[in-house]
Amino acid sequence: MEAIDLSAISIDNRVWAVFILTAFINLINTLVRSSRLAGVRTGRLATAISLFGVIFLAASFANTLQAPLLASTMEKQMNQAIEQAVLLAPDQPVTDSEVYQETLNKVNTQLRTVLCGATVGALFGLVLIPSFVSTFINIINAFNRTGSVFRLLPLFFFSFGGQARIKIVLRLTSWKTIKQLFTRSMVTPSAFLYWSALSYSIWTVNVLAGLFAAALFPEYRGVAATTAAIFGNLSIMLNVLMVDPILARVTDGVAAGTQQELELKQIIFFLALANVVGTLLSQLLFSPMAQLVLKIAIIIKDFGM
Repeated sequence: MEAIDLSAISIDNRVWAVFILTAFINLINTLVRSSRLAGVRTGRLATAISLFGVIFLAASFANTLQAPLLASTMEKQMNQAIEQAVLLAPDQPVTDSEVYQETLNKVNTQLRTVLCGATVGALFGLVLIPSFVSTFINIINAFNRTGSVFRLLPLFFFSFGGQARIKIVLRLTSWKTIKQLFTRSMVTPSAFLYWSALSYSIWTVNVLAGLFAAALFPEYRGVAATTAAIFGNLSIMLNVLMVDPILARVTDGVAAGTQQELELKQIIFFLALANVVGTLLSQLLFSPMAQLVLKIAIIIKDFGM
């Protein structure tokens, strides 16, 4: 069997491959919190969270493919631009050359296209919440019958070992529910939603901003790409401190019967909507964060010298 020559794959095809991976990652990230609703309805919250971890592994694997694929794509273009700039104007700074600036503009467009993939994935996640909750309830029930993830997997495709096939449910949120979600006043203060949108926007854009910062100043390429992880960790901290505890408290309240299920449904819906807003906000943060990453990278490298 012949090996696949990745270098033969066009730049545009690579970008669209990353677009699809990014959409899938954001789809899963948008659905993650709705697993709690399925857990509450089945009375098996711990099982729900654990089983979703299995699904989340797929998104994590896609994420490991996304970053190196995108990085190699950007690096290939920038190296070609540097070679052309040196040939055309050997006495001129490479980054000031016309060919390099044209490549920068192209890379900017490509990275923003990938950010659009994040928005597409988050939107699909928002729309698919009812379908996912209903299907995930069936998955939880099937797991309770089989007691094994490995016995569970074949049931997505056919009946197996005397167990019925897992029914995949496709449905949309009813107009009545939509009206309730938007007209009912949430008991929980809504400030955490703003933190969620902000943290998600930073998480969405940090790697891409790091790649663009590396393109802006090739001399600091390695430091800039790794410096972006600072902002990724910051976004995770914001989410862990400002968002997840609120969701956990409401989930426990609904499970204990002290809060209405509609409160949890509202929070899950608006958190998914915050993800969509966050991906849109990431377009605004892209250039400023790339400049900030570059400045920090320069400070770090100069300090190391």
